[in-house]
Amino acid sequence: MSFEFTPDEHRRVILAQLAGIKLDPIGHADLAVVATLGTVYFIDFIAVSFLLWNRKYAPLKSKYPILMSCCLLAMFIWFLGDLVLKSHVHVRGVVLSSCMFFCVWMRVMFGCFMVSGLITIRSYALFCIFRKNCAYRGQYVYWSWGAVGALALVFVLVTYIMPRDHTVHYIPLIQMCNMGYTYRAIVQSLLWVTWIVNAVINYRLRNITSSFNESREMGVACISVFLLLTFNTVILYAYPMYPTRTSLRVTETLLSHTLANFLWWFIMYESIFNCAFRRKQYLARWKDKLVRDGLQKQYQISRTVDPFSATMLSVDSHPAKLVTLPRDVIESSSPRAFEARMSFSRHSSNHRQESTTHGVLGGAAGDMTGSASGRMWYAGENNPNGSASLLSAEDQAEDDNSNIVLFSPQRVNCRPLNNLENISSATTIHDDTGGSGTPLSRYHFPTPPKSSATDPQ
Repeated sequence: MSFEFTPDEHRRVILAQLAGIKLDPIGHADLAVVATLGTVYFIDFIAVSFLLWNRKYAPLKSKYPILMSCCLLAMFIWFLGDLVLKSHVHVRGVVLSSCMFFCVWMRVMFGCFMVSGLITIRSYALFCIFRKNCAYRGQYVYWSWGAVGALALVFVLVTYIMPRDHTVHYIPLIQMCNMGYTYRAIVQSLLWVTWIVNAVINYRLRNITSSFNESREMGVACISVFLLLTFNTVILYAYPMYPTRTSLRVTETLLSHTLANFLWWFIMYESIFNCAFRRKQYLARWKDKLVRDGLQKQYQISRTVDPFSATMLSVDSHPAKLVTLPRDVIESSSPRAFEARMSFSRHSSNHRQESTTHGVLGGAAGDMTGSASGRMWYAGENNPNGSASLLSAEDQAEDDNSNIVLFSPQRVNCRPLNNLENISSATTIHDDTGGSGTPLSRYHFPTPPKSSATDPQ
């Protein structure tokens, strides 16, 4: 495939002029685009291979490695479709002149729309985890993938129902593919709708408690893509034959794929880089941040990379940061109150200000007193998002930011847990539930003392 000004290329330019079309020949600028983006995608595929090989590494696993790998594959397919649609290569022969295959299936369906759909599904998965407080599985997977699939099916049906000369067709005279005006509007509408849905989801995620800036990542993605879609829409209608002009086709292709790659690396760079060069240190820092933010359940690390052992729960030196309860500690009181592992963790004081009801755990008058630390703990239900808070009266007076928040996948309606005695940072709970439940003495329930205090043991 030549990028020189050959006699055949000169003939194509002359025929275009006779038809009233100013056609820039395929040249070294197009070769530079192919070489540059080809190198970028080669590096991308090395990164994807590394990502898939280390997909069980917890920080990478939290980024949805399979989905992000499919996203990068779709970006490469999109690039191949752009080479044909925008005439960066000579579009001739049986294969390359198949405009329906390259422009509809490769560029749109398995290219830019697939990228948009996968990013939207990823946003919805984060919405399920951080807003609905439930795992992204079952009906949520079926609904999200089903919605994207239904939208794609409607697009395909419209494509094949419309007359061929109104969708994508080949122009033998100048050897290039062209889209009809109506079909351009359909393609752009498909992409706009997908990203508007994505933006709505991310707007709902704007105030989530997130350890690793997922909402910021997707917010940057939405703003960038809206700017790109606006630019593409203007180009499509202001310069309908823009592939005939070297400056426009090169600018449009470079801008689209540079931005797409930037967004992918913006999401994945930190985890991939640290996995490669600071694997153990980054994993330790990653887990520590989750524990401090109380989000180890949301990031699903309790079973695979649990910072705690099965029986002994450790906490850091700061007071009132973490308490974790197994289910059977409280199942005799309220079997549906908790999931298998619930984390009470340090959170901002704004959360307490939003809380609408406060009382002793369960809203009753029973008390929870740690005799070793001398603290009274209060629990309250946060009606707006279905979580509950556990507050220390002493901490309220000492530190306005030391309240404790329960992250739970369901609204918590707790019943009294009776008295918790002899609590310290290394002692166990000695209590009788008063029923047929398991005694609490075999569970370690750490409540960190002040930095100056020592263990009673």
